Amino acid sequence: MKVENLLFKEKIPLMNKALDAYSLRMTTSARNIANVNTVGYKPERVKFEELFNEQLSTLQGSTSNTHHIPLGKNTDPKGELQTREVPSAEVMQSGENDLNIDKEMAEIAQTQIRFQFVSQTMNKHFKQLGASITGNSNY
Repeated sequence: MKVENLLFKEKIPLMNKALDAYSLRMTTSARNIANVNTVGYKPERVKFEELFNEQLSTLQGSTSNTHHIPLGKNTDPKGELQTREVPSAEVMQSGENDLNIDKEMAEIAQTQIRFQFVSQTMNKHFKQLGASITGNSNY
């Protein structure tokens, strides 16, 4: 494996997609909270880790499934992640719709932690690249 493939074709795009997913998850959670009093509103979820784990299991030799996302192909024509409505069994009654505000707040906190982790990892990656280019080991 060439170093340039590892640095620029694998690690950075993966971290970029993760940041996009977490940003979309925060937007979706904010939309859910904003519509807490909207009658008939169905909360949405962004499922990034589940799709990622499916892809990982496919790469590790498990049996392929027709519902898996093919690697290397963009299945979304706009290149964006999608949200979906939450099945009613996943939510609890709260107010005028099926939104669990405590679950939304917990998901926001979890997403913030994950976003910070990926952004700090990306920051460290670029500092290490800069240090290797300049020869300065104080990153």
